[in-house]
Amino acid sequence: MCSGTIANYRYLGHVYRQMKYLAIHPVRLSRYRYRLSAAAFTGLLLCGAVTSSVSRASAIPAGCARITHGGHSADQERTSFDRIIVTAGSGGGTLTATSQSLTGTTADAGPDLADAASVLLLAALTGHHDAACSSWLENEGRSAETTLAASHNLSLNWSGVSVKRGALHIGIGSTRLTLQNGGASADATLSVSGVSVSGVATPSLMPSSATASFTLPQGELAPLMAATAGKTATLPAVHVTISSLTAQRDTIELSGNGRATLTGETDNTSASGHLEVRDISALIDHARQDGQMKIATALILARMVSHKADGGNTWDTTWEGGVLTVNGVPLPLK
Repeated sequence: MCSGTIANYRYLGHVYRQMKYLAIHPVRLSRYRYRLSAAAFTGLLLCGAVTSSVSRASAIPAGCARITHGGHSADQERTSFDRIIVTAGSGGGTLTATSQSLTGTTADAGPDLADAASVLLLAALTGHHDAACSSWLENEGRSAETTLAASHNLSLNWSGVSVKRGALHIGIGSTRLTLQNGGASADATLSVSGVSVSGVATPSLMPSSATASFTLPQGELAPLMAATAGKTATLPAVHVTISSLTAQRDTIELSGNGRATLTGETDNTSASGHLEVRDISALIDHARQDGQMKIATALILARMVSHKADGGNTWDTTWEGGVLTVNGVPLPLK
């Protein structure tokens, strides 16, 4: 799928998730974690290929997911679907989208790559892993790497996305991911808007929009894709450089940059960098409204040790082993 790799909502074990934890995230939002992050979107952005269209045989393993489309069109470098439905295996939830498009690959390869991207998007947002997806996603990832190596840029778009798993419901107005050949690296940009979340412990802390720009080794897309939605014996360690990350909700804006090591699983992801939050007082109020007093306390402590700059609060941060440290002070998130 591919394209993005930083940004996620339990996240950024991921970058987004990491960064979010840097100032927002509770240890567990509920049974399901909201991820949009780097890893999540990373795998999401990096993905590549999966199943069926209305008129063609499915390429995706039956145990991994089932995909249907209401319509399909393709030309030389563009593939488009409408009324997409993805149902993950083993109770992994469902994703529906009004439309999806992929540009940058051939009419033959495009449908599978677009389907794989949708499977990765669903997995990144729900945290679901299924061994039945591993080999297939790795193969599609190699195909995406070959496309980038041939100097073709990939661009993925979804609109009208709805993700459900148990009580978790995530709505996304539009998502766009682009991957460009940067030589040995892949340069990615990701944007998400019109986000709504329910079925989590901290709905008021979830961003309504986010953007990210980052780079990752081009040859590591395939193993990261396999780890994001599949189950692999050995987790990859993909080193990502995040040039910019921004998440917004009302008057609250979180921005940052840094580095992350993505593994496809948030609990095994690490990150470090610089973080800034504007209107942290409103963020603290939202945590209190959601009854998340530990998070509110952690944010108050973070504000006390922050540096003030241009109307915001800034920190040098690290996330490793489930511990978030800001300006040298570990925060009591658990």
